[in-house]
This record gives sequence, C-alpha cells and structure tokens, in this order.
Amino acid sequence: MTFEQALKAFESLERQALIFQQISAVLNWDFETSISPKGTAARGEQLAWLEGASHDLLTKEENGEIFSVLKAQEGLDDGLKGRIRILNESYEKAHKVPKALAMELAQMVNDSTGVWFEARKNGDWTSFKPYLEKLISLATERAKCISPDLSVYDAMLDEYEKGFTAKRINSLFDTMVQGINDTLAIVEGKSVRDDFLHASYPIPDQQRFMKLVLSDMGFDFERGVIGQSAHPFTTTLGPDDVRITTRYTEPTVDAPLLSTIHEGGHAIYEMRASNPKTAGTVLASGASMAVHESQSRFWENIVARSYGFWEHYYPVFREIFPIQLKGIDLKTFVMAINRIVPNDIRCNADEVTYGLHIILRFKLEDQLFNSGLKVADLPEAWDELSLKLLGKKPDSISSGVLQDTHWASGLFGYFPSYALGNLLNSQIYARMKKEIGADEAIAQGKLIKLTDYLDKGLYQYGATYEGYDLFRRFMGTDVDASYFNSYLTSKFAELYK
Repeated sequence: MTFEQALKAFESLERQALIFQQISAVLNWDFETSISPKGTAARGEQLAWLEGASHDLLTKEENGEIFSVLKAQEGLDDGLKGRIRILNESYEKAHKVPKALAMELAQMVNDSTGVWFEARKNGDWTSFKPYLEKLISLATERAKCISPDLSVYDAMLDEYEKGFTAKRINSLFDTMVQGINDTLAIVEGKSVRDDFLHASYPIPDQQRFMKLVLSDMGFDFERGVIGQSAHPFTTTLGPDDVRITTRYTEPTVDAPLLSTIHEGGHAIYEMRASNPKTAGTVLASGASMAVHESQSRFWENIVARSYGFWEHYYPVFREIFPIQLKGIDLKTFVMAINRIVPNDIRCNADEVTYGLHIILRFKLEDQLFNSGLKVADLPEAWDELSLKLLGKKPDSISSGVLQDTHWASGLFGYFPSYALGNLLNSQIYARMKKEIGADEAIAQGKLIKLTDYLDKGLYQYGATYEGYDLFRRFMGTDVDASYFNSYLTSKFAELYK
C-alpha cells in the first residue's frame, strides 16, 4: 500500500468514525433532554449497536496496514500527525477491548443513567446500587484490557489526562488544598447577605440575560443552542452543531447563570476548535478534559464571578430584575455570588470549596478501584469524607452519593479534570492580565477579546496536540499549582478587605 492509498483509506475511516460519534451524540442529547419515560430500553439497544458497528469499523484487517504506512512516513505536518495519533489510539483500544464488552458497557451506561435519574429524584440508593456495581465491574475489565501495565485507576485517569497518575494528581491537589485553606482563613467568621438571590427570577428573563452574555463571549447561535437537562452538559453533534444545557431547579438565580456560562465556555472551545483547518476531522474538538475544564471554569469563575464583570453587566441585570434587586448595590451583589458556604451540590459550590468536592470524588474513586472500597459502603464513605473536607454531611443521599451523573455514565477518572482545569486556567489568566489587559477587557464587556486570545493560543489547534503538550506550547512551562493559590487568596483578600 502506497502512502497516497493509505491516506485516502485513512480519510474514509476517519469520516466514518466521526459519523458514528455524531450519531451517538444525537441519541444521547435526546436521551438527556426529551426521551419518553418508556424509551430508555430501545435507546440502549441503539447505542449498543452503534458501539458494535464502530468497533467493527476500527478493527477491520486493513487498518493495521494503513496506520503502519502512515506512521512510517516522514515530514508530515502536525495536523495530519495529530489525526493519525488520535485515530490510531482508537484503533488500538478497539483491538484490546472485546466487541462484546464494548457493547455491554454502552448498554449498561444507558440503562444505569435512566435508573440514576429516578434514583436521584427519589433518593433511592438501593435501585441504583446494582447498576453501579455492574458498571464498575465492566469499567475495570475495560481498563485492564487497555492498559494492563497500569493500576486500574491510573488506566482510567490516563483516558482523560495522558500521563497523570493518582500519585501525581494527589501531589497537585495537596498544594491546591493549601491555597483553599488559606482563603477560607481570610473569610472565616465573615457573613455575606445573599437573600435576594433566592427571590423568584422568571426563567425567560434569565434566558435573555444569559443569551446576551454568551453572545458577548463569542457563542455563535447559528452553530449552537441551549436546552435543559437534569445535569448541565455540552455536546458536539457536528462541526456546526454544538449544544449546551442548563437547569433551573436550584434555589438561587446565580446557579443556572454560572452553570450556563460554564457550559458556554466548553461550547466556544468546541466551536473554535472546528475551523477551516480542522473541521471534518478528529482534530475538531478539545485537546483534553483538563484543558476543556480550564476553559469552562475560567469563564464561570475568573470572569463571571469577578467584580469587573459585574461592573459592566450588573446595570443590565438589575434593569431586567428591578424588583428582585431593589436596594442591592454592586458590591453587595458581587459579594453574594462569591459567598463561601459549604454546599452539598458540586455544581453549585462556591469557587473556593469546589476543589474539595473534586478531591472527595477523586479519593473515593481511588478507594473503589485501588483500595477495595465496596459500592455498598459508598454512601457512608461519601458522608464521612464530606464531613472531613467540607465540614458537613449531605442533607440527603440525593445531594450526596447520588448527585452526579458521571458514575452512572461510566466516566470513572473524569472528576480530577475539573480541579486540574482550575490549576491551568489560573496560570493562563496570570499571563492574560499581562499580555492583553484581561481585567480591563472584562470590565468593559469586551469578552470577545479574551476568546480571541485563547483562540490563538489554544482553541485553533483543537486536538492537534495532547492536552499538556498544548498547554506547555502555549505557556512555555509546566503546570504550577501556586498560580491557583495566589489567584484565590489575592481575590478574596481584596473582596473582604
């Protein structure tokens, strides 16, 4: 097989693999947002079939020769090398994971997610427990197939953050905890008024404000939409079809607002990653989950919780909600959305204690896969660790071990990416302040200036480079948790002075 023949065959394989991914994304979007109560079983069969068909595509006999010829070719540009790397990894995993296991796991994720929805709503751990046990068993089997030389949990972590072991993450988290504790010491004993956030804010008016902010960030409503789901998420259904969801079931108005901005950060990254150089290829997506979460949490926390952001947007927000915010000045409002109060729900956690939620889940996953923690003992272990880290046990099992969809979706090893994203974005932010005057741009509502800067350093490359390779290329240095600690302590010292 010549290089030209191999490249043509590769491009056909890549296109078909992407179509399978996109069809799966469509089915999952529908499942999360609007499937009928009795539609779960059939949807599971559909997703399992797709997983089997995708497995068949990736394990075709001729694929081995295609990748052998392409990888031997010298002088390829970084884009093509990235495409080959990504699809070759999928090819190798497909060969390592039996088709029956891949299909069973896809079916189980669908079934368990449906059970989780009801279990969370009803506080019914007993109904979800056997599904989680089965998911853990299947995910463990898959991890052993893919990376037999790693521990099970390290193999799972490697799926999301290449080269990051539990030991390395523990070290970074230990440094991060010091910054969290230092910040908690700054705010200790100081109360913040936030009753006005609990008022009734009509959803259509919330949506109007959110659309304004997302537009200013660079969210293209010709290429994306906003829906509602039990758990907010972002998904890419095609190069010009990026979708986000939010929810309006929380008791305060800032929760859906910040959640929407968070998902908007993901979506803008996906939109900018799909550009004339990458569209229609496997490069048109984020480089890694930590890089992805660095962007969503940058927009949610560093931008949308900042004083400068509300200097610009609070007059508009107060004009939309004059009754709810009567007598509430800018300083009072900004203090309220930055209040530090331990919260059961991760998605609604304040910027400071959020990292403790991630550490809780990381430690429980480590215990589940490396230290013999039984699923039956998970609720009690969750409550005890929550008390230790956050100073309180959850008010209910629905706001404890049942609150997240990640385990029901088989996403073991994903959680650390959220906190790692905080470490990355604080480092990037320090550079943005020096190079483009980020704080001034935020205060002027020129959010697109931030997006364009991030586009040049990160977004435009999509998945051309692996996550931390991309970060080092952009920043010229490795991850340094001290930036996050400095950001937190300086921000809250200024707010509470």
